[in-house]
Amino acid sequence: NVAGTTRDAVDTAFTYNQQEFVIVDTAGMRKKGKVYETTEKYSVLRALKAIDRSDVVGVVLNAEEGILEQDKRIAGYAHEAGKAVVIIVNKWDAVDKDERTMKEFEQNIREHFQFLDYAPVLFMSALTTKRIHTLMPAIIKA
Repeated sequence: NVAGTTRDAVDTAFTYNQQEFVIVDTAGMRKKGKVYETTEKYSVLRALKAIDRSDVVGVVLNAEEGILEQDKRIAGYAHEAGKAVVIIVNKWDAVDKDERTMKEFEQNIREHFQFLDYAPVLFMSALTTKRIHTLMPAIIKA
């Protein structure tokens, strides 16, 4: 739940609709590129290696924090590596919303990630599982 608490990329194999997948949960990147510890630097390197061995990269944004520079760097790395990308806005349950919030948030994402105009944007909550059902279909389609 807290960025920076996972140090290693953790592989988890699972089956979805009779198809085998491996999800790689990488180390959470700290805000605004603040890489103070040596272990943090290695965590970032391991995350980049995980991107290299992936087919689809889920760029997870924290809805409470918004878009961070590190999010853009990781997304750019995935894009430059030719990976399919799905943009996942997590903790959407924690955001005060009205009828325009989602559209405005997505417009902000599109402005910051212009190079990912092909990537779907999903809004969900891992905590409440709201809209989590949209994730695997988007990954498969990517």
